[in-house]
Order: sequence, then C-alpha cells, then structure tokens
Amino acid sequence: MATKCLIVDDEEHNRYLLDVLLRGYGYETMTAENGADALKKVRPNPPDLIISDIMMPVMDGFHFCRECKTDPLLKDIPFVFYTAHYTERRDEELALALGADRFIIKPQEPERFMAMMKEVLEFPRSREETERPLLDREAYLSAHSERIVRKLEAKMADMAKMNLALRESEEKYRLLAENIQDVIFVLDLDLDYIYVSPSVKLLRGYEPAEVMGSKVAETLTPASWEVVAKIISEEVEREKTGSVDRQRSRIMDLEMLHRDGTTVWTEVKVSLLRDERHRPTAVLGVTRDITERRQAAADLEKSLFRLRKVLEATVQAIAMTVEARDPYTAGHQRRVADLARAIAVEMQLDDDRIDGLTMAATIHDIGKISIPAELLTTPRKLTDIECNLINTHAQSGYEILKDIEFPWPIARMVREHHERMDGSGYPRGLTGADLLLESRIMSVADVVESMATHRPYRPSLGIDTALEEITRNRGTFYDPRAVDACLRLFHDRGYRITA
Repeated sequence: MATKCLIVDDEEHNRYLLDVLLRGYGYETMTAENGADALKKVRPNPPDLIISDIMMPVMDGFHFCRECKTDPLLKDIPFVFYTAHYTERRDEELALALGADRFIIKPQEPERFMAMMKEVLEFPRSREETERPLLDREAYLSAHSERIVRKLEAKMADMAKMNLALRESEEKYRLLAENIQDVIFVLDLDLDYIYVSPSVKLLRGYEPAEVMGSKVAETLTPASWEVVAKIISEEVEREKTGSVDRQRSRIMDLEMLHRDGTTVWTEVKVSLLRDERHRPTAVLGVTRDITERRQAAADLEKSLFRLRKVLEATVQAIAMTVEARDPYTAGHQRRVADLARAIAVEMQLDDDRIDGLTMAATIHDIGKISIPAELLTTPRKLTDIECNLINTHAQSGYEILKDIEFPWPIARMVREHHERMDGSGYPRGLTGADLLLESRIMSVADVVESMATHRPYRPSLGIDTALEEITRNRGTFYDPRAVDACLRLFHDRGYRITA
C-alpha cells in the first residue's frame, strides 16, 4: 500500500511542488492550507507522514505540531517541519521539543529531500523520545511567543528598510520623470491619459494637467491615428488567441499635434502593464522628439535621389558612347535592360535589386570599347580568332567598372552576362550556383534580344526562335526561373521588344 502523506503549506506553489515530487516517488498525498485545515483532515483519516510549513495564517506549524503530539490518535505520526523562514537553531530546538521528527530548511534537492523522508519513515523516533514529556502549555506559549515576536521584529525591520528604499526609488523616478526630455505617459485601457510627465510642455506646448483625461486620438494627426488603430487591432487579436509576448514593446513613428497648430514627429515606444494574472491593466509609453532626425532623413533621401539621377545619366552617356561605335546594335543595351527589368519584376525581385540590374544591363557591353569598330560592324562571319577577341568584352567591361563604387555589384553582372548555368559560358566558365541571380536574368534577356533583332552578319531570327532557344536550354544554359518569367511575359503579358 502506498505511503500516505499530508502536505501543509499556505503557499499553493509550495504545496504543488511537494505534491508532484511525492507522487513521483509513489506516495499518496493530501494537502492543507494551514494547521486548522490540516487537523480537520487528519483526525478522520490519519496519514503515515506529515510535512508542514511553520509560518501560516489561522494556525501556524508550531501550534499544529503541538495539537498533533498531544492527541493520542496522531502523536505517533512522523512529523517533519519544512520551512524557509524559521532557520535559526532556537527554531529547530522548539520544533523538536514539540515532538517533531525532523527540521528541514528550504530548499532541498529533490533526491536529498526524499532520502530524508525515507529515513524518517524507516527509523522513527525511539519510544524514549516519543514518550518524553512535551513542553507544558506555559513553556510552549512563552517559547512560541518569543519566536513570533522575534519574527515580527525582523519583518518590521525588513519592511522599514524596504519602505526607505521605496521612498528613495520613488524620489529618483519622480526626479527622472520630471526632468527627462522624453515624455513618459500612462494610458488606461480606453486610451485616456492617466499620467504624463512635465516634459510634454516642451514637446507639444501643453501643461500636463491639460493632457490628463484626453484621448490619444486627440493628440495625433489622422494618418498617425490610423497607424495606432491598426496596431491596437493586432494586439487585441493576439490577446484573444493567446499568442501575445508579454515582454513585447511596440515602437512607432507618429506625428503629434502641437499647441501652436504645427506637428511634431515622435518616436513612441509602448508596452502593456499587466496584473498578477497577466491581464492588461494600462499602457506605459515613452515619447521622443525625432523631428530633426526625420528632417535629416528626408534631406538624405533627396541627396540620394539626386545622386541616383546623376549616376543614371552617367550610365546612359556611357551606353550611348558604346552604341555610337556600333550602329548595327544601337539600342541593344537599352532593349536588354528593358527586358531584364520586366523579367525581374515578373520574378518579384525587390525594387533596389531591379534598379541595379537595369543599370548593369544598360552598359553590359561597355567592354566593346576595347574592340576595333570595324570588327563590330563587319557583315561577314567572324573567324575564330575574331570571335575570341570579341568574347573578351565581358572581362574588359569588368576591368573598366570594378573600381567604381556603385551601390550594386554592377561590374560583376557585366562580367557574368555570358556565363551559362552548366559552366559552358565565358569568360570564367562559372556554373549557376556561382552566378548572381541578376546575371542569370541578364543572360536570358541578352540572348532573347540578340536572336530576335537584326545583326550585321544575319537578319533577325524572330522572337519564336529566341523563345524556343531559352525553352530548349532551360536549366542547362539558362536559369529556369528567369526563363519561365520571360516566357510568361511574351505569352501571357503581351510583352514586345521595341525598336
């Protein structure tokens, strides 16, 4: 039959831990919240072992132990004190004088604790010990009162220290809140201000008293309120599904209304305050003025836009220089760039990569500057030596561009536009895994445009032949995704190569 154990502790968490531990070792358990509750349970159904805390309401552990040891039906039940608050030698002496079998200080390793319980059960107190006279009532009350008074005095001293520390902490936070430039605020769950720091006057021109009780929506521009409303909706949904991270903060850039009619850009960081059951009770936030930062970012964006335009104009000038030497392929780079961009859009590349690819495609033949013009424009079929010379243009283009600090790997794209997925291309014989995706897209666009338009040494082969080429060699020479996107453009999107 399983050993029956009574666990007595006013802390639910402590009862739960002991209950799980004892059951794990095969014990049968019952629990009580204090000594009075325990007596009601043990008298009709005595256990084999009692484990009790000391500091409990209604009836503490010392009183409970004395009641057990003076009751003929309960006095022989092994009694163990397990306490975190009564840790002095005099506490243990009182416990043993009351008849307890063991006095154990919390916490203990589970294995060690269970070993102690086994010892108590296997080696109970001797007859001499169990029959030793217990403290009489007067001695017990005196000792017990002395223990209680001492504990209360210690608690009062601790509380005095805590109160002093709390006052000092509150003073520090008050000074911080009143002097910090950032605005600290608290909202109730209806998004009404219930606290705002004095720095709100610096930020928005209002006194704190004027802000108190107002709603967040009244302090924001309509566009910013839409942002807040969306985030609130998301957070409400997370609360419903239980997927919310209770430590999570949200940071938003919001445009707030100033008293003088202007607006102020702010960075607002908010988090939910919760009760002991993790239910939201309020919103805590910090607001920082980022107007200057936003203006600096806007100015930088304008500068980058101007630089981008200058760069694009420079690249166009280079492209025109290349094409001026080769009138038969005039517009080739532009058409390749247009098709490459369309393929990249179809493949849903991000805008920045598409811009880089377009710029590289616009000057992908820049290396032909190093090729004699008469070789580029000759109407006859080229010799192997002449073909090899023309094939150097990809590497030559790389050498021209490699030291220019483009925001994209332009030089590398130019060098790789004649490479093939299976390594049969030039100038380096790279395979698909080593090639930029942009280079693979440009390769498809270059082949389709070249075959579909006129060349000095042959007439146009037609768009059908060009599309048949990339279809036949899909995955061998050409990237499958780029091929599929190109085919969709012509078959489904109505794309056409213009002169």
